[in-house]
Amino acid sequence: LNPVLQDLGLAIHPPLLYLGYVGFSVCFSFSVAALIEGRIDASWARWVRPWTLVAWMFLTGGIAMGSYWAYYELGWGGFWFWDPVENASFMPWLAGTALLHSAIVMEKRSALKIWTLLLAILTFSLSLLGTFLVRSGVL
Repeated sequence: LNPVLQDLGLAIHPPLLYLGYVGFSVCFSFSVAALIEGRIDASWARWVRPWTLVAWMFLTGGIAMGSYWAYYELGWGGFWFWDPVENASFMPWLAGTALLHSAIVMEKRSALKIWTLLLAILTFSLSLLGTFLVRSGVL
């Protein structure tokens, strides 16, 4: 392992990202089940919202930890550089943020049903795509 990468930040940052991605897989599973059963309602949103919140918090922590770690360990002189690897975790975070807000609206007003379902599927799909691009060496 590269000596620059031998740091406590490397032990914390990737598992936090992974837990965020895994949490969004649960939201994806609930979405597929809702599509199969045809029951997209407020009770579905009540099941999705806590998983979305926990996954979003882990992903936020992973991105923040990675940003801080890159700042102090790699000496980039900043926290965010719009690097493709950074954006690979930022895209699911954006979709997860929208999912969290739309699930809250759906639970309270029964609106945005299709949008919330689409965001749940999109968030996990972006997690898979980002993981593939970063870990395969394409980026």
